[in-house]
Amino acid sequence: MKKKKIRVLVVDDSAFMRRAISEILESDPQISVVARARDGLDALQKIEQFDPDVITLDINMPVMDGLEALKRIMENRPRPVVIVSSLTQEEAPITLQLLDLGAVDYIPKPSGTVSLDIKKISSEIVAKVKAAAGIDPKRIIRPRPRKDFVHKVEEPNPPTFAVAVGVSTGGPKTLLDIFEQVLPDPETVYLVAQHMPPQFTPSLAERLDRYTPIPFCQAQNGQPLRGGRGYLAPGGWHMTVTDDLRIRLSKKPLNTLFKPSVDVLFSSVKEIFGGRTVGILLTGIGSDGARGLLDIKGAGGVTIAESEETAVVYGMPMAAKELGAAEVIAPYYEIPEEIHKALLKIRRRLKNAERRTHQRAV
Repeated sequence: MKKKKIRVLVVDDSAFMRRAISEILESDPQISVVARARDGLDALQKIEQFDPDVITLDINMPVMDGLEALKRIMENRPRPVVIVSSLTQEEAPITLQLLDLGAVDYIPKPSGTVSLDIKKISSEIVAKVKAAAGIDPKRIIRPRPRKDFVHKVEEPNPPTFAVAVGVSTGGPKTLLDIFEQVLPDPETVYLVAQHMPPQFTPSLAERLDRYTPIPFCQAQNGQPLRGGRGYLAPGGWHMTVTDDLRIRLSKKPLNTLFKPSVDVLFSSVKEIFGGRTVGILLTGIGSDGARGLLDIKGAGGVTIAESEETAVVYGMPMAAKELGAAEVIAPYYEIPEEIHKALLKIRRRLKNAERRTHQRAV
Protein backbone atom coordinates (compact mmCIF):
# COMPACT_ATOMS: atom_id res chain seq x y z
CA MET A 1 0.00 0.00 0.00
CA LYS A 2 1.30 3.46 -0.93
CA LYS A 3 2.43 5.47 2.11
CA LYS A 4 0.44 8.64 2.79
CA LYS A 5 2.44 11.83 2.23
CA ILE A 6 3.04 14.35 5.00
CA ARG A 7 0.91 17.39 4.19
CA VAL A 8 2.68 20.67 5.06
CA LEU A 9 1.64 24.33 5.24
CA VAL A 10 4.57 26.75 4.80
CA VAL A 11 4.04 30.17 6.45
CA ASP A 12 6.44 33.07 5.76
CA ASP A 13 5.97 36.67 4.66
CA SER A 14 8.86 36.37 2.17
CA ALA A 15 7.82 34.94 -1.19
CA PHE A 16 11.40 33.72 -1.68
CA MET A 17 11.40 31.87 1.65
CA ARG A 18 7.99 30.30 0.98
CA ARG A 19 9.19 29.03 -2.38
CA ALA A 20 12.61 27.88 -1.15
CA ILE A 21 11.25 26.00 1.91
CA SER A 22 8.55 24.40 -0.26
CA GLU A 23 11.14 23.22 -2.80
CA ILE A 24 13.30 21.75 -0.04
CA LEU A 25 10.37 19.88 1.50
CA GLU A 26 9.03 18.59 -1.80
CA SER A 27 12.46 17.24 -2.74
CA ASP A 28 11.53 14.44 -0.33
CA PRO A 29 9.01 12.00 -1.86
CA GLN A 30 7.24 11.58 1.49
CA ILE A 31 6.32 15.28 1.81
CA SER A 32 3.75 17.37 -0.02
CA VAL A 33 3.39 21.14 0.49
CA VAL A 34 -0.38 21.56 0.25
CA ALA A 35 -0.41 25.34 0.75
CA ARG A 36 1.66 28.45 1.46
CA ALA A 37 0.63 31.44 3.58
CA ARG A 38 2.08 34.97 3.68
CA ASP A 39 1.09 35.84 7.28
CA GLY A 40 -0.58 34.43 10.38
CA LEU A 41 -4.13 35.33 9.36
CA ASP A 42 -3.64 33.77 5.94
CA ALA A 43 -2.26 30.69 7.70
CA LEU A 44 -5.37 30.30 9.89
CA GLN A 45 -7.54 30.39 6.78
CA LYS A 46 -5.32 27.86 4.97
CA ILE A 47 -5.45 25.51 7.99
CA GLU A 48 -9.26 25.47 7.75
CA GLN A 49 -9.09 24.93 3.99
CA PHE A 50 -6.29 22.33 3.71
CA ASP A 51 -6.02 20.70 7.18
CA PRO A 52 -2.21 20.18 7.01
CA ASP A 53 -0.37 17.61 9.13
CA VAL A 54 2.53 19.97 9.93
CA ILE A 55 3.03 23.74 9.78
CA THR A 56 6.34 25.61 9.37
CA LEU A 57 5.87 29.05 10.90
CA ASP A 58 7.86 32.27 10.58
CA ILE A 59 7.82 34.76 13.48
CA ASN A 60 8.00 38.31 12.13
CA MET A 61 5.12 38.82 9.68
CA PRO A 62 2.65 41.64 8.92
CA VAL A 63 -1.11 41.48 9.63
CA MET A 64 -0.65 38.68 12.21
CA ASP A 65 2.73 37.53 13.51
CA GLY A 66 3.80 33.99 14.35
CA LEU A 67 3.21 34.42 18.08
CA GLU A 68 -0.45 35.34 17.72
CA ALA A 69 -0.98 32.75 14.99
CA LEU A 70 0.45 29.98 17.17
CA LYS A 71 -1.75 30.94 20.12
CA ARG A 72 -4.83 30.61 17.89
CA ILE A 73 -3.64 27.35 16.31
CA MET A 74 -3.06 25.77 19.73
CA GLU A 75 -6.42 27.04 20.98
CA ASN A 76 -8.54 25.95 18.02
CA ARG A 77 -6.71 23.49 15.75
CA PRO A 78 -3.66 22.07 17.59
CA ARG A 79 -1.14 20.23 15.43
CA PRO A 80 2.68 20.02 15.12
CA VAL A 81 4.20 23.43 14.37
CA VAL A 82 7.90 23.91 13.57
CA ILE A 83 9.17 27.47 14.04
CA VAL A 84 11.47 28.79 11.30
CA SER A 85 13.26 31.79 12.82
CA SER A 86 16.37 33.86 12.37
CA LEU A 87 19.04 33.71 15.06
CA THR A 88 18.70 37.35 16.05
CA GLN A 89 18.88 38.60 19.63
CA GLU A 90 15.28 39.78 19.30
CA GLU A 91 13.83 36.54 17.90
CA ALA A 92 15.57 34.04 20.21
CA PRO A 93 13.42 34.87 23.31
CA ILE A 94 10.25 34.86 21.15
CA THR A 95 11.19 31.45 19.74
CA LEU A 96 11.51 30.09 23.29
CA GLN A 97 8.12 31.56 24.13
CA LEU A 98 6.63 29.86 21.05
CA LEU A 99 8.14 26.51 22.08
CA ASP A 100 6.56 26.96 25.50
CA LEU A 101 3.23 27.74 23.84
CA GLY A 102 3.23 24.39 22.03
CA ALA A 103 5.51 24.56 18.97
CA VAL A 104 7.34 21.23 18.77
CA ASP A 105 10.65 22.34 17.24
CA TYR A 106 12.52 25.19 15.56
CA ILE A 107 14.73 25.64 12.52
CA PRO A 108 17.22 28.53 12.69
CA LYS A 109 17.48 30.44 9.41
CA PRO A 110 21.20 30.47 8.56
CA SER A 111 21.53 34.14 7.57
CA GLY A 112 18.64 36.25 8.78
CA THR A 113 14.97 36.77 7.98
CA VAL A 114 15.44 36.19 4.25
CA SER A 115 18.15 33.54 4.02
CA LEU A 116 19.32 33.18 0.44
CA ASP A 117 21.42 30.23 1.59
CA ILE A 118 18.48 28.34 3.16
CA LYS A 119 19.23 25.25 1.06
CA LYS A 120 22.37 24.53 3.05
CA ILE A 121 20.11 23.35 5.91
CA SER A 122 17.82 21.32 3.62
CA SER A 123 18.45 18.06 5.46
CA GLU A 124 17.60 19.65 8.84
CA ILE A 125 14.35 21.10 7.51
CA VAL A 126 13.23 17.78 6.03
CA ALA A 127 14.25 15.77 9.12
CA LYS A 128 12.48 18.09 11.57
CA VAL A 129 9.27 18.23 9.56
CA LYS A 130 9.24 14.43 9.30
CA ALA A 131 9.85 14.10 13.03
CA ALA A 132 7.05 16.60 13.72
CA ALA A 133 4.67 14.58 11.54
CA GLY A 134 5.16 11.62 13.85
CA ILE A 135 3.93 13.53 16.91
CA ASP A 136 0.43 12.77 18.09
CA PRO A 137 -1.51 16.07 18.17
CA LYS A 138 -3.07 14.91 21.47
CA ARG A 139 0.37 15.35 23.08
CA ILE A 140 0.45 19.01 22.07
CA ILE A 141 -1.02 20.43 25.26
CA ARG A 142 -2.62 23.84 25.36
CA PRO A 143 -0.37 26.33 27.15
CA ARG A 144 -1.15 27.67 30.60
CA PRO A 145 0.15 30.82 32.30
CA ARG A 146 3.56 30.63 33.98
CA LYS A 147 4.20 31.97 37.47
CA ASP A 148 7.16 34.27 38.18
CA PHE A 149 9.35 33.09 41.06
CA VAL A 150 11.35 35.33 43.39
CA HIS A 151 14.45 33.49 44.59
CA LYS A 152 15.65 33.81 48.17
CA VAL A 153 19.09 35.35 48.52
CA GLU A 154 21.06 32.76 50.48
CA GLU A 155 24.71 31.79 50.67
CA PRO A 156 24.78 28.37 49.01
CA ASN A 157 27.23 25.57 49.77
CA PRO A 158 28.98 23.11 47.43
CA PRO A 159 26.59 20.28 46.49
CA THR A 160 26.60 16.73 47.79
CA PHE A 161 24.12 15.39 45.22
CA ALA A 162 23.48 16.03 41.51
CA VAL A 163 20.40 15.91 39.30
CA ALA A 164 21.57 15.67 35.67
CA VAL A 165 19.01 16.17 32.89
CA GLY A 166 19.29 15.56 29.15
CA VAL A 167 16.71 16.67 26.59
CA SER A 168 16.29 17.60 22.93
CA THR A 169 13.16 18.15 20.78
CA GLY A 170 10.28 19.36 22.94
CA GLY A 171 12.69 20.20 25.74
CA PRO A 172 12.11 23.86 26.65
CA LYS A 173 8.45 23.40 27.58
CA THR A 174 9.08 20.04 29.29
CA LEU A 175 11.92 21.48 31.37
CA LEU A 176 9.72 24.34 32.57
CA ASP A 177 6.80 22.00 33.30
CA ILE A 178 9.06 19.79 35.43
CA PHE A 179 11.25 22.31 37.22
CA GLU A 180 8.41 24.64 38.17
CA GLN A 181 7.30 21.79 40.48
CA VAL A 182 10.76 21.11 41.97
CA LEU A 183 11.71 22.89 45.19
CA PRO A 184 15.48 23.47 45.27
CA ASP A 185 17.32 21.10 47.56
CA PRO A 186 20.21 23.05 49.15
CA GLU A 187 22.50 20.01 48.94
CA THR A 188 21.72 19.28 45.27
CA VAL A 189 22.97 20.85 42.03
CA TYR A 190 20.80 20.72 38.89
CA LEU A 191 22.67 20.31 35.58
CA VAL A 192 20.89 20.43 32.22
CA ALA A 193 22.04 19.64 28.68
CA GLN A 194 19.50 20.75 26.05
CA HIS A 195 20.31 20.34 22.35
CA MET A 196 20.04 23.95 21.19
CA PRO A 197 22.02 26.54 19.18
CA PRO A 198 24.16 28.98 21.22
CA GLN A 199 21.93 31.95 20.40
CA PHE A 200 18.98 30.32 22.20
CA THR A 201 20.41 28.94 25.44
CA PRO A 202 20.76 32.33 27.24
CA SER A 203 17.02 32.90 26.75
CA LEU A 204 16.18 29.38 27.94
CA ALA A 205 18.33 29.88 31.07
CA GLU A 206 16.50 33.16 31.75
CA ARG A 207 13.10 31.44 31.41
CA LEU A 208 14.14 28.61 33.73
CA ASP A 209 15.35 31.19 36.26
CA ARG A 210 12.19 33.26 35.98
CA TYR A 211 9.55 30.52 35.96
CA THR A 212 10.97 27.88 38.34
CA PRO A 213 11.83 27.95 42.06
CA ILE A 214 15.44 27.02 41.24
CA PRO A 215 17.86 29.89 40.48
CA PHE A 216 19.18 28.98 37.00
CA CYS A 217 21.93 30.43 34.84
CA GLN A 218 23.76 29.58 31.65
CA ALA A 219 26.90 27.80 32.82
CA GLN A 220 30.29 29.51 32.53
CA ASN A 221 33.68 27.85 32.34
CA GLY A 222 35.29 27.58 35.81
CA GLN A 223 32.08 28.50 37.62
CA PRO A 224 31.83 26.82 41.04
CA LEU A 225 28.82 24.55 41.56
CA ARG A 226 26.44 25.53 44.33
CA GLY A 227 23.70 23.51 46.01
CA GLY A 228 20.14 24.51 45.19
CA ARG A 229 21.24 26.11 41.89
CA GLY A 230 20.65 25.12 38.26
CA TYR A 231 23.17 25.31 35.39
CA LEU A 232 22.22 25.07 31.71
CA ALA A 233 24.93 24.01 29.26
CA PRO A 234 25.51 26.73 26.64
CA GLY A 235 24.78 25.75 23.05
CA GLY A 236 27.86 24.71 21.12
CA TRP A 237 29.76 23.49 24.22
CA HIS A 238 30.04 20.27 26.18
CA MET A 239 29.49 20.74 29.92
CA THR A 240 31.37 18.60 32.43
CA VAL A 241 32.18 18.77 36.15
CA THR A 242 35.69 18.93 37.63
CA ASP A 243 37.01 17.20 40.78
CA ASP A 244 36.83 20.51 42.68
CA LEU A 245 33.14 20.93 41.73
CA ARG A 246 33.45 23.50 38.98
CA ILE A 247 31.95 23.73 35.51
CA ARG A 248 34.22 22.88 32.60
CA LEU A 249 33.14 23.87 29.09
CA SER A 250 34.91 22.26 26.15
CA LYS A 251 34.54 21.63 22.44
CA LYS A 252 35.95 18.13 22.97
CA PRO A 253 35.10 15.40 22.21
CA LEU A 254 34.73 16.59 18.62
CA ASN A 255 32.98 13.50 17.27
CA THR A 256 29.61 13.94 19.01
CA LEU A 257 26.46 14.67 17.03
CA PHE A 258 25.40 17.37 19.49
CA LYS A 259 27.09 20.07 21.55
CA PRO A 260 26.18 19.92 24.36
CA SER A 261 26.13 16.13 24.46
CA VAL A 262 23.98 14.50 27.12
CA ASP A 263 26.24 11.45 27.20
CA VAL A 264 29.25 13.67 27.92
CA LEU A 265 27.42 15.43 30.79
CA PHE A 266 26.09 12.19 32.30
CA SER A 267 29.47 10.43 32.17
CA SER A 268 31.17 13.38 33.85
CA VAL A 269 28.57 13.70 36.60
CA LYS A 270 28.79 9.96 37.24
CA GLU A 271 32.57 10.24 37.69
CA ILE A 272 32.27 13.01 40.29
CA PHE A 273 29.02 12.22 42.13
CA GLY A 274 28.75 8.46 41.50
CA GLY A 275 25.81 6.95 43.36
CA ARG A 276 24.75 10.39 44.59
CA THR A 277 23.42 11.18 41.09
CA VAL A 278 19.88 11.30 39.74
CA GLY A 279 19.99 11.00 35.93
CA ILE A 280 16.96 12.03 33.88
CA LEU A 281 16.45 11.57 30.12
CA LEU A 282 13.56 13.43 28.51
CA THR A 283 11.97 13.88 25.10
CA GLY A 284 14.18 14.03 22.02
CA ILE A 285 15.23 12.55 18.69
CA GLY A 286 17.97 9.92 18.62
CA SER A 287 19.75 8.17 21.47
CA ASP A 288 22.06 10.78 23.06
CA GLY A 289 22.14 10.23 26.82
CA ALA A 290 21.08 6.57 26.85
CA ARG A 291 24.63 5.25 27.36
CA GLY A 292 25.39 7.93 29.93
CA LEU A 293 22.22 7.07 31.84
CA LEU A 294 23.33 3.44 31.92
CA ASP A 295 26.68 4.61 33.35
CA ILE A 296 24.85 6.47 36.15
CA LYS A 297 22.76 3.39 36.92
CA GLY A 298 25.90 1.26 37.00
CA ALA A 299 27.47 3.66 39.51
CA GLY A 300 24.50 3.24 41.86
CA GLY A 301 22.61 6.41 40.94
CA VAL A 302 18.87 6.60 40.33
CA THR A 303 17.85 6.86 36.66
CA ILE A 304 14.59 8.19 35.23
CA ALA A 305 13.30 8.29 31.64
CA GLU A 306 10.22 10.08 30.37
CA SER A 307 7.48 7.70 29.28
CA GLU A 308 6.05 7.44 25.79
CA GLU A 309 2.79 8.80 27.18
CA THR A 310 4.10 12.39 27.33
CA ALA A 311 7.39 12.51 25.37
CA VAL A 312 6.95 14.85 22.39
CA VAL A 313 9.47 12.67 20.53
CA TYR A 314 9.99 9.23 22.07
CA GLY A 315 13.56 8.72 20.85
CA MET A 316 16.12 9.34 23.61
CA PRO A 317 13.95 7.90 26.43
CA MET A 318 13.09 4.87 24.30
CA ALA A 319 16.81 4.23 23.65
CA ALA A 320 17.41 4.34 27.42
CA LYS A 321 14.54 1.92 28.06
CA GLU A 322 15.83 -0.51 25.43
CA LEU A 323 19.30 -0.44 27.03
CA GLY A 324 17.84 -1.13 30.45
CA ALA A 325 19.25 2.21 31.63
CA ALA A 326 16.06 3.60 33.20
CA GLU A 327 15.15 2.46 36.69
CA VAL A 328 12.00 4.60 36.64
CA ILE A 329 9.84 5.38 33.59
CA ALA A 330 7.30 8.13 34.16
CA PRO A 331 5.30 10.85 32.38
CA TYR A 332 6.81 14.32 32.75
CA TYR A 333 4.20 15.43 35.30
CA GLU A 334 5.29 12.68 37.72
CA ILE A 335 9.02 13.38 37.36
CA PRO A 336 9.16 16.18 40.03
CA GLU A 337 7.92 13.67 42.62
CA GLU A 338 10.29 11.01 41.25
CA ILE A 339 13.22 13.42 41.75
CA HIS A 340 12.15 13.94 45.38
CA LYS A 341 11.83 10.18 45.94
CA ALA A 342 15.19 9.49 44.26
CA LEU A 343 17.05 11.94 46.51
CA LEU A 344 15.37 10.44 49.58
CA LYS A 345 16.38 6.97 48.42
CA ILE A 346 20.02 8.01 47.90
CA ARG A 347 20.16 9.75 51.30
CA ARG A 348 18.64 6.69 52.98
CA ARG A 349 21.15 4.38 51.33
CA LEU A 350 24.09 6.59 52.38
CA LYS A 351 22.79 6.73 55.97
CA ASN A 352 22.44 2.94 56.10
CA ALA A 353 25.96 2.50 54.74
CA GLU A 354 27.25 4.96 57.36
CA ARG A 355 25.42 3.08 60.11
CA ARG A 356 26.89 -0.26 58.99
CA THR A 357 30.38 1.23 58.88
CA HIS A 358 29.93 2.63 62.40
CA GLN A 359 28.66 -0.73 63.70
CA ARG A 360 31.66 -2.56 62.23
CA ALA A 361 34.01 -0.01 63.83
CA VAL A 362 32.39 -0.59 67.22
